Amino acid sequence: MKKLTVIIAVISLCCAMNVFAEDAKHCVSLDDKWGNNCGSSDSLQIKFKNRCSQRIYLKYCLERKDGKWRCGSNSTLDPGETNLGAWTCHATGNYKWSACTGGYRECGFKNPK
Repeated sequence: MKKLTVIIAVISLCCAMNVFAEDAKHCVSLDDKWGNNCGSSDSLQIKFKNRCSQRIYLKYCLERKDGKWRCGSNSTLDPGETNLGAWTCHATGNYKWSACTGGYRECGFKNPK
């Protein structure tokens, strides 16, 4: 009976962690600003703030007008922290991002081409 209780507890914990991993994006806020970089009004910078209760991993990509994407990540954004920001010159305004707790393999999407 004790083994069954332990097994159920471990499964519940894993499920709870997966639910949080999927919801991590919902407790991150974004602040975007145009024209702060490159001496160009079409530069875009996005800062991410972790409003989650645990450390998160971020992955992000911003599209440039030449069709290329500038991608990056932040693997140690602690609760309450704001990262230095992702930015690119000559931005289209399109971007993708993901937040999770389990690192790169859990979090994300393939880098756009």
